Amino acid sequence: MAQSDASSSPSQSEHAPGPVTIDTLITYLVAAKRSLSSIHHVHRATNVLAEARSSVESTAVLGARTTYLRRSLLSQLKILRGIQFELEGSANAIRVEFQASIKELDAAGRRLQQNIQQLKQTRIDDGFKLPPVQDEGPTVLPKTSLHDFVEERPVEELKDAMKEVIDNVQDNQQEISRSIRNLEEDLQVINELLIDKQSSLSSASSDFQPPNMPDLLKKLEDYAHSMAQSLESLVNHFDLCATAIRHTEGAGDAIVRNYQAGNLPEDVDVEKLEGPAEPMNEGERAEMLQVLSTDAAEVDDVVMEIQEHAAEMDGHLNEILHWKERADGSHEDVATAFRHLETIGQRLPTFLAESARHASRWTEDKARIEDGIAGMEELCETYDNFLHGYDRLIIEAARRRAVKKQMEKIVDEAQARLDALHDDDLKERQLFREDQGDYLPSDIWEGLHLAPARYGIHRIDNVREGREEWLSIPELPKSTVEGALKRLKGKPVQ
Repeated sequence: MAQSDASSSPSQSEHAPGPVTIDTLITYLVAAKRSLSSIHHVHRATNVLAEARSSVESTAVLGARTTYLRRSLLSQLKILRGIQFELEGSANAIRVEFQASIKELDAAGRRLQQNIQQLKQTRIDDGFKLPPVQDEGPTVLPKTSLHDFVEERPVEELKDAMKEVIDNVQDNQQEISRSIRNLEEDLQVINELLIDKQSSLSSASSDFQPPNMPDLLKKLEDYAHSMAQSLESLVNHFDLCATAIRHTEGAGDAIVRNYQAGNLPEDVDVEKLEGPAEPMNEGERAEMLQVLSTDAAEVDDVVMEIQEHAAEMDGHLNEILHWKERADGSHEDVATAFRHLETIGQRLPTFLAESARHASRWTEDKARIEDGIAGMEELCETYDNFLHGYDRLIIEAARRRAVKKQMEKIVDEAQARLDALHDDDLKERQLFREDQGDYLPSDIWEGLHLAPARYGIHRIDNVREGREEWLSIPELPKSTVEGALKRLKGKPVQ
């Protein structure tokens, strides 16, 4: 828009407008006066520029502070992660040891169960069984297998003790796992709060790219300067309209009439328009009217340009405020993470104490499991010895049976010889009495007429009455003896 004191250019003189009427001047004046309402956009631009500068400065300071705190927290978070991994490593090591102990315990339990099953399957030979006793006491069931001689209470007590230890270890593992999981969740909350959301969002969408603050401020300053210049040109144009009215005969009266009729804005200074005009020749007046007509055609464009600049400034300010809001949110996240970190720091000794207690309890429980395994191994050895002892008992019974038969054979042979000697002696004595008895007096020898001595071989051990059969050596089946021999020699029984 041309200035009021500008001289007409050749192009303007070539396209000079037609005569300017009073109504036209009034129209120019009304339009110029209304265009001056754009001043609030200029004032707004000043405020926008000040707010933008303040926001950029505060955001820069807050961003630096947030970056420093984030780096510090990330460093401390790394240390806490290391502590977490140490706690997890300790818990995992205990879990591996526990699984190995359970595996060893299960193996010992299976061996013990196999031995118990062998005791149940090993039947007592009938020759070893005690005959029933007739008395008035409670009926006692006969023992039919080796297991009937074994007391079950030690096995049950051992199983109960191991079950209790396993339950304790599993409860402790659940407790330490819950503690470590709580620590991990707390650290994850801090980690999520420390994530640079602006960076993550900018990598996903260009709409969240961080604005170029210096460039935005430069644009805002240019817009504000341009709007101020445009407003100044509108003011000059309004002054030029007033000057043209004062230099136009009858225009002042027309202004008053239109003002009184309400056709003019209320804030138009009519007295100023009616004031005396400075001297001006016709050439200067024609040049003024030419500039006035040219500027009047540009008023709407200038107003539109001011409005567009104002809208663009508001848009850029919104960008800055939006980014400031995001920076405030990031700082709040970091502050929240710092508060979480303080809470974790207060709870960290508890986590470490729980881990130490878990390790101490595992040491005690591991010793109890080892004692249980040793107890099972001892029972297995006892039951193995019992099984082997029973096999040796079978062999011993067979050996004694053989010795007894040899002894009985010798006794039978000796008794037969004694009986033969007795019979021969009896015959000889009878013959002697028949041949010489009539010649010898009867009192010549007291033992002359006595019968020969009779000898017998008999057992001299004390055998309880009614128990001879059970106390005798049983005659075991040949297969039973052979099976015992093969088992003792490590050969499978066919």
